[in-house]
Amino acid sequence: MATAPLNFAVFNREDWQKLASQYVVPEKIDMTPQTLQNIKAYNDRIVMADVFNIYGPLVTYIKLRYDQYRHDIAERAAFLGRPASRGPFIIGIAGSVAVGKSTTARLLQYMLQSAFPEKEIALTTTDGFLLSNDKLRAAGIFDRKGFPESYNMVELLSFMNALKEGKNKVRSPKYSHEMSDVLAGEYDEFDNPDIFIIEGINTLQSGANTPVYVSDFFDLSIYVDAKTDLIEQWYVERFRALLTAAKENPDDNSFFAEYTKIPVEEAVASAVDVWHQVNLPNLNEYILPTRERADLVLHKQANHEIDTIWLRKF
Repeated sequence: MATAPLNFAVFNREDWQKLASQYVVPEKIDMTPQTLQNIKAYNDRIVMADVFNIYGPLVTYIKLRYDQYRHDIAERAAFLGRPASRGPFIIGIAGSVAVGKSTTARLLQYMLQSAFPEKEIALTTTDGFLLSNDKLRAAGIFDRKGFPESYNMVELLSFMNALKEGKNKVRSPKYSHEMSDVLAGEYDEFDNPDIFIIEGINTLQSGANTPVYVSDFFDLSIYVDAKTDLIEQWYVERFRALLTAAKENPDDNSFFAEYTKIPVEEAVASAVDVWHQVNLPNLNEYILPTRERADLVLHKQANHEIDTIWLRKF
């Protein structure tokens, strides 16, 4: 297990549950095995025990932070003699590819919406802010897709700023994982939700040619962590599963269409090459160094089970 920096308090599963036991974890959360199956990302794993033992207390913690956020906004507005900001409480979720960020984001959205039905909980990813494949190829950086330079950071920061200012009908570009490309002219639209979740490998990184970080707009940041060899294993397992699905449901527009035309082990070997040439360097150079910037770290062991939670002390 990675060693947490001194400014983090580390809790095992049992201690984390006890930490939140003094508060009432919302009982309105209706979670069934089928609902959990629908929420989790493709080929990810999560058990019901984690839902209530890890994410239940986390929902309680988010509620505490949200209430404090609204209190601070009101106090600042009173001091300035101006109307209180309408911007949402923003949660950023970071971590490597294949580590389970999407599952964490979707699960938190579902649980928060269930626990607080009077509030609007919205979710997006930073994938839509990637440059299109055509633009990446034209710039000669297609092989660095996912690296900082492959994102339209100016557009992403502009989106975050408009969101935080409480503007209505803020749009984020859509991304298709089946096509592995941005969907031209397609957007998700958000109308000033109460809580906004954004997940992506770059959410704790700085902007392009600017001192502003995406996380400067966050009110809580979460990093999903695991040993590198485990993440590689999960990456390859997910590739195999997606390849099998592509063979069973052929689609010429699918990113996996070309891989279905070659032997499975050759396709998997190609995926392993991509991991070592692209994803692993990106993780080591740009993603993992941002872990210590998070407010909370969910550390996973085998089978995606969360074994420790790091909570920033100061």
